[in-house]
Formats: sequence, structure tokens, C-alpha cells
Amino acid sequence: MDILVTVAIGAILIIALAVVLVPPEVDYEERILVAAPAPEIYDHIRYQSRLMQWSAWPSETGSDCGVEGSDGALGAKTIYLDRKGNRFGEQEVTRLEQDRLVELTLTSKGPPQRPVVTFRLEPVDQQSTRVILHFTNLIARPFNLLLRVAGIVRWTRAMHVKDLEGLKRFAEPPHTGYAGTPAQGLPRAA
Repeated sequence: MDILVTVAIGAILIIALAVVLVPPEVDYEERILVAAPAPEIYDHIRYQSRLMQWSAWPSETGSDCGVEGSDGALGAKTIYLDRKGNRFGEQEVTRLEQDRLVELTLTSKGPPQRPVVTFRLEPVDQQSTRVILHFTNLIARPFNLLLRVAGIVRWTRAMHVKDLEGLKRFAEPPHTGYAGTPAQGLPRAA
């Protein structure tokens, strides 16, 4: 019996130590070069109705999405609905810098956290743009350890890579959404 108590106390101490030592912050960047001008890409990101066409999240999570507020403006929100139509999260446009930057703040049910996705646009020339996705998240303890052990942090990063690949397919001819369907709501070429 003493051995079991000692093992249990040791396990609790190891887990407590891991919770304290594992950083609660997640911070990374992913990049992609897109053969489209920065103003077009800026609109593909800030307009949530377009973003949901190229983003991996709706398809990969089986969720439906809608837009609240003035699409493309500060405060516009993409709302996420489960298969039963229940709202479980949203992302809000919280910062815009014309043709340079779009910031989205996310909220959802689940562990307390503060995820922010920033898309920075760097024109390479008049017809190509480097898109830098910067993701930060502050995950409350002990969830910081649980989300890492469960692979959620790694999965989220892989989803962001898929998002950038989807943005590239959407912005470049033949302009398709994440699922390969033709892009909707794009301005017609003159």
C-alpha cells in the first residue's frame, strides 16, 4: 500500500511540475508565396464570406459558418455552428491595415484561451505577395499541458498550413475553394 501511495504522489508531482514547466503560450509563423497582388489577398482574408471558402476549418471540422456584422469591416464575425446548428465559436476581425494586415481573434467553447491569427501581407512585386500567418495563443493552465499532449497545438498548426494552401488556390487561377469548388464572390476581371 505504501508503494501505491508513493507512486500516486510521485505521479501527481510530475504532472504538477509539467503543468508549470510547459509554456502556456503558443507562438509560430507560417508563410506562403501567392501569385496575386496584396489588395486582392487582403480582401480574400478580411471578407469572412470569402475566407470560409478557402479555409480548411469548416470542411475539416464538419462545421457550418455564417457571417455577422458588416462583412470585411472591423467587428465582422464568422460564426461556427455544429451539425445541429448550435453556435460553438466565432472569429472576429479585430484589426485591419489596408492591403497589409488582417487580424482575427477567436473565441470558442472549451478550455480558456486567447487565440489570435494575424495575416501579414508583403508585396514581392505587383503580381505576387508573401503571406505570413502569425498565430499566438495563451492557454490557461492546466489546459496548456492537456492541449499539447492531446496534439491539438500540432493539429492547429497543420490546419494553418492548409489554410495558407487554400488561400493560394483561391487567389490564383483557376480560383477554387478548399474543397475544390469554384470560388464565389470574386470581382470579375475587366
